[in-house]
Amino acid sequence: MKAAKPSAKAAKPRAKAAKPRAKAAKPDAKASQGDKSVRPSALAGADKLADSSVDINAALKQQVADIDNLFSAQLSQFSSLWYTPLGCGDIEVNTNDGDGDGDGDGDGETNARSRLKFSSLSTRFPHAPEHAVSMWIADMDTAPSKHIAHAISAFVSSHYGYQSCDIGDVVAARYAKQGAVIAANSVVSTASVMAAVDTALKVCTTKGDKVMVLSPTYGPLRERIAAQGLNLVDVSIDEISFKETGIEIKITALLDPDCSAFVLCHPNNPTGTVLSETHQHDIARFCDTHKITLILDEVHSEFGFIDADATVDASSNTNTNKACVIRPFAINIPFAQDMIIRINSAGKAYNLSAIPAASYAIIANDALRAKFAKEIDSCHLEATPVAKVALIAAYEKADDWLALVLKAIAFNRQYAKALMNVLSPTTPFTLGEAGYFLWLNLNQYFPQNTFLEACRRGVIGVDGASFNAPGYLRLNLACHPSAIKTALLRLFSD
Repeated sequence: MKAAKPSAKAAKPRAKAAKPRAKAAKPDAKASQGDKSVRPSALAGADKLADSSVDINAALKQQVADIDNLFSAQLSQFSSLWYTPLGCGDIEVNTNDGDGDGDGDGDGETNARSRLKFSSLSTRFPHAPEHAVSMWIADMDTAPSKHIAHAISAFVSSHYGYQSCDIGDVVAARYAKQGAVIAANSVVSTASVMAAVDTALKVCTTKGDKVMVLSPTYGPLRERIAAQGLNLVDVSIDEISFKETGIEIKITALLDPDCSAFVLCHPNNPTGTVLSETHQHDIARFCDTHKITLILDEVHSEFGFIDADATVDASSNTNTNKACVIRPFAINIPFAQDMIIRINSAGKAYNLSAIPAASYAIIANDALRAKFAKEIDSCHLEATPVAKVALIAAYEKADDWLALVLKAIAFNRQYAKALMNVLSPTTPFTLGEAGYFLWLNLNQYFPQNTFLEACRRGVIGVDGASFNAPGYLRLNLACHPSAIKTALLRLFSD
């Protein structure tokens, strides 16, 4: 069957671009409550990220100021969770207590230049100016939980030989908190999510097979499929998501029965789309009928948000972006479990990409799990003991840290939406129901060389073309609110 052609909804004509913007307001330095390990930064200098050459007309300037006034309490509460952005390549960390443990010794001070997000930007993005806002790679601008740091430190100070460390019980307990029952022995540790995806493709496909993906989707998933000599079949999210039109499309009409596998990033990266229970059931039934293995990348499932498209009302006490966990895909559909390879990691939710925290696959089917585990073992792709220690500490001790970070991200999502509604109300965008990404459709704004134009304006995101969506830009919102404000001011000014 011919691959479904990816579609992007046509954007409405855009209003005339606003003139250059004013300097971003300086956030209040009041600390938030909760796990102190998420408070590594001082706010001094946050305003330096704003482009001093930016100016806007008085009416629009007042609207932006009104947003800051409306959200003043949240800006005060959450800004100190994030490293303070000072421009391209620099983040200021509170040297009085860099590790956020409250002892004031700064032993956890972070060198931002060592982070991939900020290193060698002039080489990596030569079209970006010196003080570009870096919002591309998917990690968070905050320190990890002190509980994880302490667990890793204790382990590496005494253990250097081969270790036996199982994560099955811990992962099963984690899923039980979400109302999902999995067996501890169904868990196979892996070195990374992509190693697990690659292995899953090896054990359930042969060269030349067809493999479905949602489009747009995470670029490396597409790359791994192509690298194994498999043929990509795109299933358009735009055709599945019918909220705006009210016209429901039977999802099975978009699927290809001749595929061997369906690689599904859920919640979706970059759109934040969470498929309805009806769509999940229909996909599961289709794959069961046609013997298609479902390979699920669920690393963004901890970043769920209720009422993502609700009207922002900061003047009320109603939280229109309450954080939640997205339930595992089709977890309550018994017949689906035997054809699913469910992949997850603590790395994304707990900001542990540099370790990385252990990834894992959950495979209920005994024969499929044995085949998968054998391939992992033969290629030495198991998670390391340090990675397992990080996962165990995260899942058992860092929930308070995660809850506070999720609240901060929920606010950033609201703040970004409020700014978009003022700065560029005709530009189509989505935050989806999950994740910390702003997905911008810039086709009607600067359709030619969209990514390069954003870079030239001092905003480094991820090119939509890498997700099979040219003309789009993904921005990471897990950062200081002043970075979000500055980026949007720069994008939507002449």
